[in-house]
Amino acid sequence: MIKHQLTPNFKLEMTKKIPAITGFAGLGLCRETMKKIGLLEAMKDIGLKQAGYGDDVVLEALILLLAAGGRCLSDWEYIKADMGFERIFGECPSVDTLERYLRRLDIEVPDRETKTSEGQVGYTEILERLHRVIVFKAYELLGKPDKLTLDLDATLIETGNSSAVYSYENTKAYQPMSVYCPELRMVVCHEFRDGNISPAEGYQRIVERCLELFPGVHFTVRSDSAGYQNDFMDWMSRERIRYYITADQTEALKGRLLAEEEWSPFILGDINTGQEVASIVHAPSAKSIKEEEFRIKTRNYIATRIKKDEPDLFGNYIYHVIVTNAVWESATESIKQYRGRCGTVEYAQQQIKSQCGMDMMPSNEFKVNAAWFSLGCLTHNLLRFIQDNLLPEKWKRFEFKTLRFRLIRMAAIVIEKSRNVILRICKAHPAFSIYEQARERLQALPV
Repeated sequence: MIKHQLTPNFKLEMTKKIPAITGFAGLGLCRETMKKIGLLEAMKDIGLKQAGYGDDVVLEALILLLAAGGRCLSDWEYIKADMGFERIFGECPSVDTLERYLRRLDIEVPDRETKTSEGQVGYTEILERLHRVIVFKAYELLGKPDKLTLDLDATLIETGNSSAVYSYENTKAYQPMSVYCPELRMVVCHEFRDGNISPAEGYQRIVERCLELFPGVHFTVRSDSAGYQNDFMDWMSRERIRYYITADQTEALKGRLLAEEEWSPFILGDINTGQEVASIVHAPSAKSIKEEEFRIKTRNYIATRIKKDEPDLFGNYIYHVIVTNAVWESATESIKQYRGRCGTVEYAQQQIKSQCGMDMMPSNEFKVNAAWFSLGCLTHNLLRFIQDNLLPEKWKRFEFKTLRFRLIRMAAIVIEKSRNVILRICKAHPAFSIYEQARERLQALPV
C-alpha cells in the first residue's frame, strides 16, 4: 500500500514579502474577450458616469465579479484584496460604488396587455445594449443563419427581500422571463418580473423584441403550457413564426383524447419508446366561424400517451399534447422538434440562477434586482461565448463551476515588465496550454 509521504499537518504564517499573486488568472481571458468583441467600448459609450470611475470600469467589475463566482456585491471586497488581480485590473472601485451604480440604472417598463397594477415588469435598457453586442457577435461568427429557435420560459427565484411578493407557489419570489436561443447558446432577451405576475403574460411582447433584434430571421418558438394562448398562437401563424407549445388539457380536449381510437406505437428512430401517438382533431374556442376555421387550418394537435401501472380515477393513461402550426410535418418530427427544448432553456436558467450569482437578489429595490439579473444573463452569455469560440470541443460542455475550477480561478504570479503585464503560471499546469490556445483563437477572431 502506498502511503502519503507528507502528513496533513502544516504551519500557517504571514509572509513578510508582498508578491503579486492572483487566484483569478483566468479573468484576464474574460477581459480580453470583452475588449475584442467591443463590449468595453460599448460600456464607455453609455455616458451615465460623468465623474470618478467610468461606466466601463464599474460594469466590467460587476461582470468579472459574477464570472469569478461571486454571489453578492460584498464578494468584490475579496477579489479586490487579491493583489495580483489589482495589477491585472487596475485600481478597483469600492463595493459602495458598484451598489450606487446599480441604483442609477433605470428600467424600461413595457406596455402590458393586462391592465393591472399588480406586480412590476421591466428590463434595463442600458444593459440591453451590451447584450446586443455579444449576441450579434456570436450571430456573426455562426454565419448569420436565417433560422433561429427561441425557447421561452419563466422561472422563480425565491428571495427573503421584504419588498418581494408571493408567487403562485406561495413563496416570496421574483419570476423573470428568459428567451434562450439554442443555436447561439445564449439568452437573447429577458424581462425581470415580480413573483405575482402571471406566467402567461408577455409572450407576444417578448417575441416581438426578438423580431426587432434579428430582422429577416425566421423563428421557431417553443414553450410550455404558459404559451398556450389563442391570440398568441394566431399572431405567430400570421407572422409565419413556427411554434411548438404544450397544450392545456381542457375538458373539450380531454374528451377528444378519450374518444380517439387511432393510436399507434411511437417509434423514435429504431427505438420503441413504449408510448403511443395520435393526431387529434380539435377545434379550439373562437369568437367567430372565420376565426375557428383559421385555427383549425393552422393547428395540428399531437398527443402521446403512456399506460399507467395501475388505473385510477383519472383513467388508464397519462397524456401529453403539443400543438404546432407546422401542419405539414409528421407527428414524429413535430415531437422531436418540441422535445429539443428539454434541457436548453431550463438548463440555461439553472446555470444563471445557481452559477451566475442569481440565487440571491442584492436589494429590496426592484430596479436594482432587475439590473443584477441582466448582468447575470450577460455573464452567462460571455462565458458561453468563450466556451464556444475559444476553448476545445470538450470544454464546451462544462458547467460554469467546472470552468471556474479549471481555468478562471487559476493561480499565477503577476509581474510588470516594460509596461507589460505578465502572468507566470506554474510549470506543467494542466490548463496552461488551453489558456494559451484560447488567447491565440481570440486574436484570430474577426474584429
